[in-house]
Amino acid sequence: MRVVSKVALRGKRQRERVQQLADAVPKGIRVVPAKEEYRAVLKHPHGSNFPAEGSAEWPDDRFTKRRLADGSVTREAEPMRADKGPPRPRQDKDPSAA
Repeated sequence: MRVVSKVALRGKRQRERVQQLADAVPKGIRVVPAKEEYRAVLKHPHGSNFPAEGSAEWPDDRFTKRRLADGSVTREAEPMRADKGPPRPRQDKDPSAA
């Protein structure tokens, strides 16, 4: 039987909790400015400026949602995935079942 020292277990529970919290944080979304003149002036309060070209990753919060709604930024187009899984079966309603 192997004895685990108390030093090895010290802080383990806290490290696990910190890791769970880090994993639970929602990921950001990639946005691009709707007009090029917005690139120089738009900045997320908790993020950074847009790069000279391309998109920036912003947190998915109220500020980002307002900017998407007012049209000053748009979501970056996601590349099309070839494999979307099997097609879903049709669910026709049977008129005689009613």
